[in-house]
Amino acid sequence: MKSKNKKLSAQDGKFIYEGDIVTDDKSKQMLYDGQGYLFNTETKCFFKGTWKRGEKVCGIETFPNGDVYEGQYKDGVFHGRGLIYNNVQLYPDKKGQYLYDGQFEQGQKHGFGKEQYFTGGRYEGQFKCNQKHGPGKLVFSDGSYFVGDFQRGLPNGFGVHVAYSKDRIVSTFPPPSNIQERLESEAREEIQEQEQEKEKSEYLYEGEFVDGYKHGLGRLYYPSGSYFYAYWEYNKPARDFIEYIAEGHKWRILNVKQLQTDQSINFFKIIRDNKSSWIEKYPIKGNSYPPAELDGYKVLIDEKGLKREDFEDPEFDYSEQSFSIKDENDQPVVAPIEFERIFASKYFKKKEFKLFTKDIQPGYLQYSEQYCCQQLTVVLNALTFHSYLLNKVFTRKYEAEIGFYFIKLFLKNEWKEYIIDDKIPVFKYDKMPIFSNSQEPELAWVILFKAFAKYNQSFQYFTNDKLTRAVEYLTLLTGMPTVQFSIPNNFGENQEYSDQQKKIWKTMSQKYQSTKVRICYLYKEMEERLKLPRNTAYQIVDMQESSLGKRDESYFLLILASHQKLSLKQDITNQTSQARYKLQERNPQARGNEAYFLMEYKDFIKHFQYVIMLCATRYPIQNQQLIEPEEKDKHNQELRFFCRFRTNLTQDCLICVTQDHQDKQEEYVVQEKTFPVRIVLAKEKDLFTNKNQVKKKIVSRWTEQVSLSKQERDKDKKEDTTKAEMKYTSLFDQNADKKQINPYKYCFGKGQSSGKMLFKDASLESGAYVLFVQVETGDSKEQFDLKKMKFWITIHSQKLIQIQRLDQQILDFQKLVYESAIAIADKHSQDTNKFKYFHKGDLSEQENGSSDLVITQYFIKKEGTYLQHLHNKSSNKIWRQKLYFKLDNMQIIDHRESQKLDICLSKKQTALIIIQQVGAKKYNLEGGEGICIVDLLHDELAEEEQEVKNNETATFQEDNQQIFQQTTSKPKFGSLFFKS
Repeated sequence: MKSKNKKLSAQDGKFIYEGDIVTDDKSKQMLYDGQGYLFNTETKCFFKGTWKRGEKVCGIETFPNGDVYEGQYKDGVFHGRGLIYNNVQLYPDKKGQYLYDGQFEQGQKHGFGKEQYFTGGRYEGQFKCNQKHGPGKLVFSDGSYFVGDFQRGLPNGFGVHVAYSKDRIVSTFPPPSNIQERLESEAREEIQEQEQEKEKSEYLYEGEFVDGYKHGLGRLYYPSGSYFYAYWEYNKPARDFIEYIAEGHKWRILNVKQLQTDQSINFFKIIRDNKSSWIEKYPIKGNSYPPAELDGYKVLIDEKGLKREDFEDPEFDYSEQSFSIKDENDQPVVAPIEFERIFASKYFKKKEFKLFTKDIQPGYLQYSEQYCCQQLTVVLNALTFHSYLLNKVFTRKYEAEIGFYFIKLFLKNEWKEYIIDDKIPVFKYDKMPIFSNSQEPELAWVILFKAFAKYNQSFQYFTNDKLTRAVEYLTLLTGMPTVQFSIPNNFGENQEYSDQQKKIWKTMSQKYQSTKVRICYLYKEMEERLKLPRNTAYQIVDMQESSLGKRDESYFLLILASHQKLSLKQDITNQTSQARYKLQERNPQARGNEAYFLMEYKDFIKHFQYVIMLCATRYPIQNQQLIEPEEKDKHNQELRFFCRFRTNLTQDCLICVTQDHQDKQEEYVVQEKTFPVRIVLAKEKDLFTNKNQVKKKIVSRWTEQVSLSKQERDKDKKEDTTKAEMKYTSLFDQNADKKQINPYKYCFGKGQSSGKMLFKDASLESGAYVLFVQVETGDSKEQFDLKKMKFWITIHSQKLIQIQRLDQQILDFQKLVYESAIAIADKHSQDTNKFKYFHKGDLSEQENGSSDLVITQYFIKKEGTYLQHLHNKSSNKIWRQKLYFKLDNMQIIDHRESQKLDICLSKKQTALIIIQQVGAKKYNLEGGEGICIVDLLHDELAEEEQEVKNNETATFQEDNQQIFQQTTSKPKFGSLFFKS
């Protein structure tokens, strides 16, 4: 029963309510229900609106700071359509009013909304968790704007930035947050607005963004129509780029080295400073537009797209009139095909022609078993579990309005744009596309399959299943490294797992637990037995351990087939049902989907031969630096490069070095051999010496003497000042020496690999790092042409990292870094967890039997580096060490003879011998594999000095003896006596 217009006050005095109430039948409590007012005496919040059984439904709520919310609620928080704004009357000094009108979810801005800012700017688009996320338009107070994709509140993905000044077009997002900078920016904007009223010049950039920076492929237009087309990093071209000059209709290629400067330097300032020299240094290439393959199809966009004319791709002359499919007996059948434009296709019912009709869902691609492209379908389905990785591939540039699309693939270690027309292959008999798609057909997948056909210049490419193509597809679609495991199918006694099988399970389920991209292939015998197509691929979606007791452990895998007919069924047991429940709880999309199936690890080992996994799915950002070797990089039979980068936040990443050595012979491109590569990462220490801290220590010592009398202080004042200055000088000199000796902290090293790609996971603290890349070129007389060699340094990360190649080599870098590694090993020698990368041994007694010479050996197993540290503690002995190394897979670095060493240690001297793996051959050096001879040398110089001293003493004694005999028998004061 309701009681209306009754004023209530809570017992604790916290709430004051006036409005409709209802009494609950069970609890007999009074609940707000209907129209009512509520005032919170503690928070000073006031609500007026509709209630339902004690919960807010909709209304107006005012907050103490003047903010007002009007809209819907759920569970006491903003949820549904709402409007939040600030009361302008309370803030007369504000330039404008803040306002958000849009969707809320669980108290946060989520969905479509419009936002207006104090500065006069505004945003209209998608939100997620209170941040701009998805397509949207951001307009700034000066009229410049950005239209494109947002992630985490910043432009990420493809976008168009329009501005009316050079400074604004190359600025970063968001605008300055500092109050003083904002005021100065507003003053500049007011001046610009006055100038723009006279003559409004529009600068435009269209291309890729990362965290608000122009980063990736993009084109920047001048108001005159001239433009730069380049790969951008931090708002500046990062590689050789194209300049098109509208006046005269000509173009040229400019060298990027002119632009490798500080981030803070304006791009247009660099152009202005170098314009005169560029005219002579970089000649005009032609009086036309640049070729389509160089400038991203600018001519086609102008000639076809803007005019809405039909476009046929001149680079892909597809003449196939048939396509091979498979019948019910898995036999190839030739099916006639034809090509029709997307807008005329019956397959796409919605004529919006957008790439995606909804958000990408995990594993929602469907494969028709009679068609081909099965491996590509599995790879794409795996990538849908990490949909952000596909943002690079699908560029929402123009959608379908202009008759063609842009797809990006990772070719030759760079992202390249592919233009795809809107003609798709369909079967003649039913007009269905020959490619896989989602349940509700989406245009993106058809366009992507066609891009792969263009890459291989034939649709018949998909009918060839003789090769496993998962690595090729994953590289083209992500640019990330992959790792492959071959699974041994032999078990131990009582069908127990072998150590190798357990290690592979642990690696897949723990080390790479963050990735869902695990592609596995069956044994050929198993394919024949199950009558499956050759090289049928599957995806491991999730993994689960199940145990009914300590001795009864089982491992299960949730696997996704590209079609339900390809599923491999397994009998249900108690353990299986438990594992199924846990796996389906984590993967709700698998419920009721017959394409998913569960398999025990033992059965998996019997069926599947190997697994291919994508390593860097956690890191959507690729930071790259191209290294082209020069003569100055040579060091004996090695090439040595140094790169520096900085991270302001603690983050995990994956560091990768890729070799790309190619040689053109006539019309063919021959892949050159790869070279053994080693990497070492070290963190730069903050070794600055704070003189003020040193002074404070001295002042504190002085303050202890305040209790002394004034007379005593005056008496010792001069002496104390002198001592203090000497103390200050000595402390500073000691710290300076320390800075010079050990400026680096060893992080990790990765042993030699002769493969195309070498990569290593890293957990980085904030700070600056140096990456050392060591390439072994060998001692062959036929030297490899440096101009044909390319190395790509890539850091896959969650935040942008700028990689800078150092022009000069760092002297004694390895010595300094490995001394740091030895210090780490000595510090954590008792901690087995931190000491696991080092094997330490003491050879002092074994080699020389003396405590004067301390010889300690270290073996860094992860990188194949063997260290021998020698310290001569004696003040009067000299030691000599001869080292002869037996194995041909190790060498002593920075010495003339790679396997022989003869070193002499003087008094109080130390030495570090570094022996490293060569030729990417296997190594095993825990016990040492060399002959070491240590000799105690006589100090010949000391003996000569002693002999001279004895001769002088004898001569002096003879002279004094003669003088003594000539004088009286009583000695005088001051006479010298020497013992014979």
